[in-house]
Amino acid sequence: MKIKYKILTLFIILGILFFSEISLKAENLDFYFYTYNGKKFKLSDFNGKYVLLNLFASYCPPCMIELKVFQRLYDTCGSKGLQVVSLMIDREGAPLLPKIVSSRNLTYPVGLATSEVFKIFNDFSITPTTYLLDPKGNRLGKFVGYKNYEEWIQSLRQYVKCN
Repeated sequence: MKIKYKILTLFIILGILFFSEISLKAENLDFYFYTYNGKKFKLSDFNGKYVLLNLFASYCPPCMIELKVFQRLYDTCGSKGLQVVSLMIDREGAPLLPKIVSSRNLTYPVGLATSEVFKIFNDFSITPTTYLLDPKGNRLGKFVGYKNYEEWIQSLRQYVKCN
């Protein structure tokens, strides 16, 4: 009888740990950010969609090229369950952000990374770095470096049917 209670207690403790980890994971990934034109977003605003969260720098040529790739992905896949968000990590480049957005005709949310973003996504050191989040806000993948449109479609195809 004591063994049954010990086993039951063990399962209850494991269940609590498992489910609390899931909720903490989703909760920890939520943060606010502002776009270049002052619009406020919260990452959880995009719950229900897969999110490509791109971290880029104004001094990074591959990042600047990839922004147009993300616009194309947003145009192609946005209505099929994909949200694209790009956040610039360099504060010195902040005055350039409106020009970066307008010169590339970007229509998806583009803003500045906050200290909160750096705390949550503290495992990147190279730009561009892009995270794929599931519809509940949990990390599915991390992509370091530039990818062209076809490479992104290939990486996303098991989650979002873009073509």
